[in-house]
Order: sequence, then structure tokens, then C-alpha cells
Amino acid sequence: MSRRNHAQAYRRAAGTCRDRRRPQGLRRAAWVRPFRRLHRTLDSSFHQIRSTLLAAGASRRRAQRRPVRASLELYQASDNLVRVASRLRRVALDLAEVNACIAREPEKASDVPELLIQATVRWMFLAEWLRESSDQVFNLQQDILTGVETGALVPERIGDSRPRIILAPRPVPIRAFLLLRQHRVVDRIAPLIRRRRRTPRPAALRVPRRSLLGRAPPLSVCLL
Repeated sequence: MSRRNHAQAYRRAAGTCRDRRRPQGLRRAAWVRPFRRLHRTLDSSFHQIRSTLLAAGASRRRAQRRPVRASLELYQASDNLVRVASRLRRVALDLAEVNACIAREPEKASDVPELLIQATVRWMFLAEWLRESSDQVFNLQQDILTGVETGALVPERIGDSRPRIILAPRPVPIRAFLLLRQHRVVDRIAPLIRRRRRTPRPAALRVPRRSLLGRAPPLSVCLL
């Protein structure tokens, strides 16, 4: 299999490569980027408000059994709505930027005013929905706190909502095991042998030698 050298490949490819630079006449209008950005923000705000309302409904259902946990979840829902409010403020800035771009280049924005009106209507709808959702979460939070103060709701113990912790044996990491493992068999068996050795005998204990075991005592020679 023959390979083409660099010079031949360069000569054959000359003039056929696509120019990655955008032509001057096909440059994207200035209003496109902020318009797309505000639509992405509106979509994310819609889904955030919807998920927050679902979480608030679940908290209302469990408020009778676990009012403390429901109250904490409603606090988190309030924080989510605060973040949505900051996103809608950014949408208002993007709408103003799109309007300024239309004023600068009216010849490139023939259909943009109608799209801008639709985006503004959607933004106003989400702002009103956000206000109603905030009032709903706040009222539900006040109902739970009032029920706890009057005794209608009995707060659960803090430990009931915590998950059970089960201690499981941790496996030995294979890398640490291989680093501590001795290569020689004698080195691996020596610690076991040292642990199995018997207790040393006291120095005062006299034990006959192995050569004297099973033999009669030596005869005593009388010199008289």
C-alpha cells in the first residue's frame, strides 16, 4: 500500500477546502443571539416553576405526617422561585437588547417585532405565574407553621427522616495489597510461624536432655 507524500496531497487539495469563515453578506443579525438566549431562559423558567409546584404539592400531602420535613422542602421551593425571578429579570434585559438591535438595524428585522411581542407576552405570563406560585408556597408554609404552633400538627423526630446507615466491610484495595505482599514464600510464612511459636520455658525449669529420655540412670560406683 503506497502512501501519498505531503507535497502531492497539498497540490491535489489546493482550492478544494471549504472556507470556514462566514461571508460578510451572510453574517448573523445582532438580535438573534439575545433572542435565542431569552427563549432558553423562558423554557427553563417554565420547567422550574412547574417542578416547584409539584414539589409543593407533595409537601402538602406529607405535612400531616412529617410537618418538619414538609417545611424544609417548602423553604427549598422558595429558593427555587427566587432563582426563577432572577432569570426573568435577565429575560427583561434580553428583551431590551433585542429591541435596541431592531432599532439599529431595522432592515434586517422585518419579522422580529411580532416575535418580540410574543416573547414579551410569554414573559408576562411567567411573571404572573411566578407571583401566584410564590403566594401559594408562602401560604402553605404559613399553614404548616400555624399547625405546629397550635398543636394540630405534631412534629416528627429529627432522626426519623434520616436514612439508616449500614456499615459494610470495605474491601482491601488491590494496589495496597500488592505493595504490601512479600515476593518470597519464606517472607510470607515467617510471620505466621513466629505467631505460632510456643511460650518460652522458664529458666528455673530443668528438663532432661533428649539423649537421656527412656534410659536408666547411671550406676553409682562405690569406692569402699
